[in-house]
Amino acid sequence: MRKLIAFMTAAMMALSLAACGGSGGSGDAASGAGGGVSSGAGGEILFGVPADVSSLDPQTQNDSYSEEVVKMVYNTLYVFDENNTPVPSLAESYEVSEDNLSWTFHLRTDVKFHNGKTLTAKDVEASFNRALPEDSGYITTSMISPIESVTAADDATVVIKTKEPYGPMLSLLCNYNTAIMDSDFIEQYGRDLGTTAETVNGTGPYKVASWAKDEEVVIEANPDYFGNKAQVGAIHYLVIPESSSRIIALENGEVDMIHKVPSEEVARLETLEGITVLKQPGVGQRLFRFGCNDEIMSNTKVRQALNYAVDRDAIRKALFADVSEETTGPLAPAVFGSHDYGPIKQDLEKAKALLAEAGYPNGFDTKIVTTTQYDKGSELAEMIAAQLAEIGVNATIEVLEWSVFRPMISGMTAEEFDAPLFIMGAGTSMADADGGYRGLYTTTPDGKNDRNYGFYSNAEVDEYIEQGMTETDPEKRKEIYAKAGQILYLDDPAGIWLYDQLNVFAYNSDKIDGLRVDALGCVLFDNATVK
Repeated sequence: MRKLIAFMTAAMMALSLAACGGSGGSGDAASGAGGGVSSGAGGEILFGVPADVSSLDPQTQNDSYSEEVVKMVYNTLYVFDENNTPVPSLAESYEVSEDNLSWTFHLRTDVKFHNGKTLTAKDVEASFNRALPEDSGYITTSMISPIESVTAADDATVVIKTKEPYGPMLSLLCNYNTAIMDSDFIEQYGRDLGTTAETVNGTGPYKVASWAKDEEVVIEANPDYFGNKAQVGAIHYLVIPESSSRIIALENGEVDMIHKVPSEEVARLETLEGITVLKQPGVGQRLFRFGCNDEIMSNTKVRQALNYAVDRDAIRKALFADVSEETTGPLAPAVFGSHDYGPIKQDLEKAKALLAEAGYPNGFDTKIVTTTQYDKGSELAEMIAAQLAEIGVNATIEVLEWSVFRPMISGMTAEEFDAPLFIMGAGTSMADADGGYRGLYTTTPDGKNDRNYGFYSNAEVDEYIEQGMTETDPEKRKEIYAKAGQILYLDDPAGIWLYDQLNVFAYNSDKIDGLRVDALGCVLFDNATVK
């Protein structure tokens, strides 16, 4: 029997975004007060994933496989509801001062960490203050840079003060890089927090039971969760790097669910009895970013030329036909502040003319850096290199292991970074243009590429992103971000956006029910059951 779940409407997209904030039931603070479902959890789900988590520290994790587990183990102050509106999770309510600079949050008093400690405002204060210093070096640091201070007024009250009015505050607080950690664990483990199972202590519906690096992470249901309690006893995240091996494992019953179904396998799996293929749009995009520290790539017309040299339709048809959608801007449609600029179609004559204007009428030599950590990373690089050759650009390909690639985008200087064109994913956990643009495309403040991986710098973009951040009127914010996107996508491109990603999974629907997938592509098991 053909089984396919495809959430393609705006309403269902909003529902998926509700999962971005996590696991506090419907998001209404009152919904979790009754202690959730009373029946005990049972059974287990074996989940075949392409890679191990890199960190279970919310402030350092920066990949979907890590965030997927973090979302089951921790909570944020706010979550998205089914209408894509931030609503309470760990917080119950808030007030904002007349000058829009002081936010007072009132916390739930029935939340316990996995070790039994009661969550208080001191834990919120410690979590934010850990990443606030500009030199702290956490992924979260640049995200929360609009914040000036976070102070516990009493056990159940937190005051967040901002440097300027900050429009997307509540959306920021839905981002799991702002998840709340145990202040005692922060003090005890420091930078080692989240590196082993023993260093993790969250408040979420599941708790970490074990972590065998590069093999398996096991999370177990938290019986003391403040919201609707998990109904599955344990989730096993089993690392199976090869997609073909994951598919065989699913068909043989060795796993119950798999990540990242290849495009060429979707149609066949849809025909199998007892297997359901779940496809859903989200915030994710695939692009190749420019290393703007490279002398040639620093030329705007060169970057425009390469954009017109690439045949995105051919790439999608050959590699991602059933798992992608056409890109029309530097933010996926699910993100607040996105704008439809239309697809960029291959135009070789225009590309050649732009190269000539840039001073390279005969092309040039360059390098494409990729990694197989990203789906078909090598094949993508090969197709792009072949297409660039049509305008005289000779690109060699360098394929790196993730262990080598990741440090390249984790704090290198412009002098150290050597990737004129490199593979990258894009997608913001806060589903807001502030998260999709700020830090990623604003001029790096310290000369390192902790988030602005390709050293992109444009004064107009910096100004528009700053305006969008401080504007509190949603419609005005959209207008501002439309101007920023026009520059990033077309006028002074930061990358070659290839396609919008569909989140595609396959699972044993004779066994599993109630799965949710959020816009970032993370599978959430808070409502899952085992039949």
